[in-house]
Amino acid sequence: MPSRLLFILLLVAVGLLAGCQQTPAASSVGIVPPVAAPELFTAVPLPTMASAAATPLPATLTPISSPTLVKPTAVPPTATPYYTGPLSPACGQLLPILPTHTTPQTTAPPPLASALTAVQNRIPQTAVAAWQYILNHPDDVGLVAYRVGDEANGVYLNADVQMPLASVVKLIPLVAYVEAVSVGELNPAGSVPVDTLDAYYLPGYDLRSHNRALAELTDKGLISGEPPQARLEDVPWMMIRHSSNAAADYLHLLLGQERMEQTAVSLGLSHQTAPCTWLGQFMAMSNHTRSGGDYAAIQGYLADAVGYRREAGQLADAYINDPTFREVERAWHQEMRRPSVETQRLFSHALNAHGSPGEYAALMARIAQNGLSNPESSFLARKYLEWPMLFADNQEVFSNLGYKNGSLPGILTTAYYAYPQGEVTPIVVILFFRDLPQSIYRQWRDTLSHDEFARWLLVDPAAIPAVKSVIGNP
Repeated sequence: MPSRLLFILLLVAVGLLAGCQQTPAASSVGIVPPVAAPELFTAVPLPTMASAAATPLPATLTPISSPTLVKPTAVPPTATPYYTGPLSPACGQLLPILPTHTTPQTTAPPPLASALTAVQNRIPQTAVAAWQYILNHPDDVGLVAYRVGDEANGVYLNADVQMPLASVVKLIPLVAYVEAVSVGELNPAGSVPVDTLDAYYLPGYDLRSHNRALAELTDKGLISGEPPQARLEDVPWMMIRHSSNAAADYLHLLLGQERMEQTAVSLGLSHQTAPCTWLGQFMAMSNHTRSGGDYAAIQGYLADAVGYRREAGQLADAYINDPTFREVERAWHQEMRRPSVETQRLFSHALNAHGSPGEYAALMARIAQNGLSNPESSFLARKYLEWPMLFADNQEVFSNLGYKNGSLPGILTTAYYAYPQGEVTPIVVILFFRDLPQSIYRQWRDTLSHDEFARWLLVDPAAIPAVKSVIGNP
């Protein structure tokens, strides 16, 4: 079986990497080169709509409601010193802003030497660094891996601990979008002006993932008209395939803050904190209107979550809707006035959306088994997430493979579901790292050791039992 990655992983999810803005390199082994693909999403057929319909919604799952689209509301001119236009509802409508359950649960006894040897004898060399880090720093790792239906024999490390999600949280707007499409609220064939999407883009904060997504759409002939237009159905693809923050924020505000949070609630994400727009997060971290220090401002947010949610929303609306504000903010950032790495890490570990590995494993299993509110929404969600099936090497190993990753300073997150060839039940793997030393974080963005480890759990049938024998059930 392959012991190496089989497709390009672009860890460009949220590239707040001061002094490290290069595009992450591919893993050096077994990777399909990033050539232009003939199809937009996947070269391997997904289950047909008929087969998706054959898998009923489990009785224990709550169908996702579909409230009306939320629009910004007018506010008095005194609402903010830098913007007097319409404001969207602030994040934190239904969910808390700050996590409350971040204490690690690692209480397992030391592993037996024989168990460690069993892992050592099987694990690919490219995944060893991640495995050693898990052993040495279990408090800062969330790991859940199991075959659906055999959860009792899975691996669970800090499964219920709230951990920063980085771009894995983009699963929420993805589900909100496909549910809205499935009930006719959104028309995927509709168009979105490229200039509109660009109004959500803050240069320098995503390793140019937004630009790469637009360039690929242009190369495929999917940007057309004058002024240039993209199809609405391509915006979620930009968000999932390239992890465009601008695309995520466009969908987020198109559907509304309450819809994002209601989607998380309906999906059973009880440990989820409120997802705020990426624009709001980045500018709350640092912006041209601030007179004091960024680090002190973030500490203030931690003491005043209401103030944070208000300012994050106001800043995002100002940037999107006020061209003058946007121009000044972009020029300010282009002068490299980005926050320090220490400031980025404080913000990302405290105020980025949090969730638990266990609940995100359940979400990936739910999507993999067509468990959203109706067959069409399940089909669409899988169509976007299974873009890695474009590559022939993945087609040799899996019949279906769904994936989303994330990256913030000191944070690397990975979420998978997979059907190995010949299997009728999926495997899910969730692997979250927090508080990584900056040197290791940057190194793994190039070597992808963490992702190599997750992939090993998917590919090798003996991997999950071997890791379980070491980790036990903390």
